[in-house]
Amino acid sequence: MNHSPHHPASSPASGKRDNPFDPLKAGWRAMAADWWQSWRDVARSTGFVSDLIAGLTVAAVALPLNVALAVASGLPPVAGLIAGAVGGSIAAAFGGARFQVTGPAAALNVMVLALAQKFGATGVAAAAMMIGVVQLVLSFSLAGRLGKRVPESVLAGFTTGVGLKLLDSQIPEVLGFDYRVYELAQMMHRPAWLHHVSWTAVVSGLFVAFLVSSTRHLKRFPAAILGIGLITAVSVYLRWNLERVGAVPATIPHPIFPNIPDERWLDLAAATLPLALLASIESLLSARAVDRMTPEFKPHNPDLELFGQGLANLGVGLLQGMPVSGVIVRSGVNVQSGGRTRLSALVHGVLLAASVLLLGSTIAQVPLAALGGLLCVVGFRLVEVGTFIELVRKERIEAAAFLVTAVGTVTGHLVMGLVAGFVLHALHAFLHRHEHAAEVQLSKRREKGIRAVLGREEAKGRRPSSELEAPGHHKWLSQIRDRAVVSASSFVHRQASVIGRVVMGENVHIAAGSSVRADEGSPFFIGSNTNLQDGVVVHALKNKWVTVAGEDWAVYVGRHVSIAHNALVHGPCYIGDDTFVGFKAVVHDAVVGSHCYIGIGAVVVGVEVPDGRFVPHGAIIDTADAVERLSLVSDVHREFNEDVVEVNRGLVAAYREHEEGPAAVRPRATEVERRGPSWDQRWQPDRDPSRF
Repeated sequence: MNHSPHHPASSPASGKRDNPFDPLKAGWRAMAADWWQSWRDVARSTGFVSDLIAGLTVAAVALPLNVALAVASGLPPVAGLIAGAVGGSIAAAFGGARFQVTGPAAALNVMVLALAQKFGATGVAAAAMMIGVVQLVLSFSLAGRLGKRVPESVLAGFTTGVGLKLLDSQIPEVLGFDYRVYELAQMMHRPAWLHHVSWTAVVSGLFVAFLVSSTRHLKRFPAAILGIGLITAVSVYLRWNLERVGAVPATIPHPIFPNIPDERWLDLAAATLPLALLASIESLLSARAVDRMTPEFKPHNPDLELFGQGLANLGVGLLQGMPVSGVIVRSGVNVQSGGRTRLSALVHGVLLAASVLLLGSTIAQVPLAALGGLLCVVGFRLVEVGTFIELVRKERIEAAAFLVTAVGTVTGHLVMGLVAGFVLHALHAFLHRHEHAAEVQLSKRREKGIRAVLGREEAKGRRPSSELEAPGHHKWLSQIRDRAVVSASSFVHRQASVIGRVVMGENVHIAAGSSVRADEGSPFFIGSNTNLQDGVVVHALKNKWVTVAGEDWAVYVGRHVSIAHNALVHGPCYIGDDTFVGFKAVVHDAVVGSHCYIGIGAVVVGVEVPDGRFVPHGAIIDTADAVERLSLVSDVHREFNEDVVEVNRGLVAAYREHEEGPAAVRPRATEVERRGPSWDQRWQPDRDPSRF
């Protein structure tokens, strides 16, 4: 038997063998330590007011959504309120993600509805307890890390199917009749169906949908609860004949074990297992998304998060609620509203519990059409058409996995759809296993401080004309004394500062007042025909790079790029060819694709922007969701950058002739080297003409 040399206790001389439970014990200790540390952070935090405001905001968003999801699942509204109050509080107290908000999830709605139709509300409560047991088993077996292996194509296909299913069930609620969407499509040529529409229901649903959609950019505005509250008040005052939520008991039920006939437990367990796995994956993916929104905080512990979710579902089941999971929408609101610790999510749960006791009569008057309008907005946002189009363009097999998963979800054959999606993903992974191996290697490099990596094909034509020796980890002084490499056709204004290893291609223009400092982070590359206008600052963090064609660069700016006045480009950073960076814009720790347009005063931080995207003026793009919402760049923007590049090419030639005089004839060289014993000795092009 092989023994690890790192563990003397397992050597033959010691007579002891490795204990297979040691990794589990270490994981459990880590879970306990993370949980204890998170509550110590709560005790030490000075942001109690911020947590209180964030919890209140999240509760305002969650209250109508929980009621709507319960009704849409065929359950009494109190089931959703109990789920959000009890499940949200328990998960906030014991989970592993400080900003995660737990409650009923739209992504689980289809399966919960199927359980309710087959087993009733008691069966759903029993299913919640089963989900809790499964999640506790997954937690104690340290299986939380497996959530990262769910392919994005299958997950996106599932959420799209859920969104379509939700729209299919809620559009009739908004219209106020019992027809399904496919039946409505068949009757479109016969306008007689309009006589069956309840126009007061339409007004109710559209008002809520419009208010929620139009105020989406107002992160702290409680549009959902305000819209539903207003339309409820109007409908009651005008005595509209609408179907309403109905009686809501103003008490929290006593804990009781669900009473299910013995012969039905096995069928219920078989139907619940896929839901348990999906609820677990939903929670872990939501926690991962929140981690990306809060990089300054310690990432979540997936095993501890499953532990908290398991306890939450057990508690919800005992109180006759519905299954819960971590939800990205409410968690995102928590972050955007200023939450600092797990206390904000706990406040959200306590406020929902108070609403059960105090607002039962008010909730009973809410029109179902108003809740349907809210759920239509949620369903529409779950449909990921953009993801499917992107997969069709780049990865056809993954697009097929997306499609079969979505179709299986919509048609009620969820398990078959998921299995087919996983099989297609596995086929894609097998056919592209060599590329995957390369990606694994590149991901290891990123962990060492590399922000992004581009292959040699993507970087073709971007390499400087001279071969440079890859820089090592020099001290700053040696970096400051390092060489700048400038082509003979480029122009650096005498009032610009270029420090350290900066490699410039042909016809580069560095305007007056610009500061290109490859001192802390180094080296920089600036591609041919690129212009840095007055006041531009280019700087970088130490030991952080992007890798292009096998070479590491703290800042890499491609060809035909325009960086306008007073913009800041701070590495690690990559800016692709033919991109425009607007006045006073900021690009930091980001990868910006080619043919992009970044507007005036925009901020792009910590994200990867695909090719051909338009960043609006003043926008802050710091999350993957913000990137997904970016529109395509227009022809006008492309042509504008082309004009700016062409103008600066002409300026470079004019400035060079102005500096050197029309009679000056100098041999062209491949590079200009600048050395200086001190950091403030600027390069002057007329000091040593022999270098040109």
